[in-house]
Amino acid sequence: MKKFLLILIPVIFLAGLSYKLNNEVFNPQKPNNFYYTNLLAKNLTLSSPLKCTMEENNFHDEINLDKDNIVDIKNMLSSLKKKNFISKPKNLPEKSAYRITFTFDKEKLLIDIYNEKYVCIYPWDGKYSMDYIDISDIPVSLNLYYLGKYLFKQY
Repeated sequence: MKKFLLILIPVIFLAGLSYKLNNEVFNPQKPNNFYYTNLLAKNLTLSSPLKCTMEENNFHDEINLDKDNIVDIKNMLSSLKKKNFISKPKNLPEKSAYRITFTFDKEKLLIDIYNEKYVCIYPWDGKYSMDYIDISDIPVSLNLYYLGKYLFKQY
């Protein structure tokens, strides 16, 4: 009986471990479709980024964003509603027009800005799919595509 228990307990343990690995590591389930957006908003609320840049992807020009630009981004994030978060659009361009990179103490988060309608938010090394966002109903003053057009027109 003791030998049976000595064999049975490790088998049950390994079976449970295998189930957990298969479900959590190989099939990660994203908690919600605004997971990374919440992470970015939380980081921007609790601290200032160590570095925040915007890159224009056609000519690879890059500029540092100032505090006013970061406030605009925070305002855009706070204006989003659940309906803005969507599945990956079929008509999403292959390449984004602009990319904003936020570097915090422990993480690096990015916003790819495709056009005046679509952006996506994700970390540098995330395990879930990107947050896809339809920003077509966001006011022009908070639309990140127009921020990029404005900033890169100046330089």
